[in-house]
Amino acid sequence: MFDVAIIDDEKWIRELIRKLLPLERYSLQVTGEAEDGREGLDLVKRTRPDIILTDIRMPVLSGLELIENIRILLPKAEIIIISGFDNFEYAQKAIKSGVSDFLLKPVEKEELEKAIGKAIERLRKRRMEQEGTAVLERQVKRLTTEYPMPSEEEFPLIENEKIRAALKYIHENFSRPLSLNEMCDVLVLNVSYFSELFKKEVGKGFNRYLNELRFAKAEDLLLNHRELAIGDIARIIGFQDANYFSRIFRKTYKCTAQEFRKGQAAAKKERS
Repeated sequence: MFDVAIIDDEKWIRELIRKLLPLERYSLQVTGEAEDGREGLDLVKRTRPDIILTDIRMPVLSGLELIENIRILLPKAEIIIISGFDNFEYAQKAIKSGVSDFLLKPVEKEELEKAIGKAIERLRKRRMEQEGTAVLERQVKRLTTEYPMPSEEEFPLIENEKIRAALKYIHENFSRPLSLNEMCDVLVLNVSYFSELFKKEVGKGFNRYLNELRFAKAEDLLLNHRELAIGDIARIIGFQDANYFSRIFRKTYKCTAQEFRKGQAAAKKERS
């Protein structure tokens, strides 16, 4: 279900828009109407609609002023302008404000349906992305519980207190973008000094250690959590770009992540 608000100072236009809306086709629900910009802003604040249909020239608060306020309140709402003024300047300002479409009065049924269809497509895509992000966050939380992070005491061979703290921080934060500069900011150390000290104490550089930790986790996820897609695994271990993860994985393992998963599964089957 998608909520729609209609804002126009002419009653007959509001009635026409309501009549032309493809309510059943796109599961739309009109949450309210308003006859000026101020009323419209109150309506949007109260009902928080997914789609706003508004005129530009209205009393009290203009359509453009209304849109500016809506963008602060509901940055992801789809706004469709229906105006009687074929004015290039208005259209330019509307586009800069991020409106979905600019239709001229009297609006035609086909035009309105097409504009609504495009808006719904974008809304559905964003909802799917949000749902995917929520699922991924739950997976990360579950996997973190399954594989608790080590404490500083679990690095007994590391004598330097700063490096032990660094290792703990890496293990706690490897599942998000983590840079050498951030690490140095946390430890309050110079980048060059920290890099040399880390390599001396650990036996390998910061980036190499971080990537080896991430890929050790990736191996486990590939083999023991087959419900996870490759892109999900990439994000879980701290790679925001799945393509970059795939390139590094292939360079490291001389095969793709999918081939690794299949190959290890086949080898396990042969052994059994």
